[in-house]
Amino acid sequence: MDSTSSGRRGRQSCEESCNNGAHWPPPQSARCLCLYLALSVVFFALVAAVLLVVFVARLKKPTFLLQSVQMDRSFSLIQSSLSSSASANGTGGGGANANGTACSVATLVFAAQNANGIGIRYGAAALGVAYANESVGAVGVPEFYQPPRSANVTVPVHAVFSQPDVTRLVVGELSAQRKYLEIRIAGSIDARTHIMNFALPKIQFSIDCRIGTNYTDIVHREGIESVITRKALLVSELPHVSQKCSIKIDLRSRGKRTSLDEFLQ
Repeated sequence: MDSTSSGRRGRQSCEESCNNGAHWPPPQSARCLCLYLALSVVFFALVAAVLLVVFVARLKKPTFLLQSVQMDRSFSLIQSSLSSSASANGTGGGGANANGTACSVATLVFAAQNANGIGIRYGAAALGVAYANESVGAVGVPEFYQPPRSANVTVPVHAVFSQPDVTRLVVGELSAQRKYLEIRIAGSIDARTHIMNFALPKIQFSIDCRIGTNYTDIVHREGIESVITRKALLVSELPHVSQKCSIKIDLRSRGKRTSLDEFLQ
């Protein structure tokens, strides 16, 4: 009898020691632990989102300055003006119709500067071009990268515009004896900031650039055709040049992009 009771007590003590050594938490403690982890994840996600918003808001605006303009050799303002006049008088024939649908290409070279300590990578985009408050073409911007604290990045872009529309507007401006020419380039472009080769989420910039000059001085001194058809026109050589580029973060979704018409309203 004594040996049987002692054996039972030994098995009970062994089971108690095994259960105590396993340290399995009760179900209620497990639920509390999961809730704590979930709240921690949500908290860190909110902190990261706030820091990202503050970081983006403190970004210094990149600057873009137009350096040179080069027209394709097929563009001639005088010839296009004569063709437009002949078409209006009904004496142009088929040539006038051909010029009526002609498009010309200009190569614009911009100097991009980034004063931030982070890199910015821009995606390819199509921006609108306006002259005399009227849309005349589009600019194709390639994908490019601005390294941190860089000031020597050149960005060549190609502008495609309607030659008859430009001719009509320029001739109208000259006929009205206006002295100031202003080209407007506007639209939206996607960008992504990089910190130590780590890409942050995409943001959308709204760009509105106004480039103006007193072009009557050039017309009187060199002639319209020589200015338009020269190999490359350096902006620094123009007598009176003003460049104003407004760049701001567009908080709308990337599906709702800012168009040139919205800037012209």
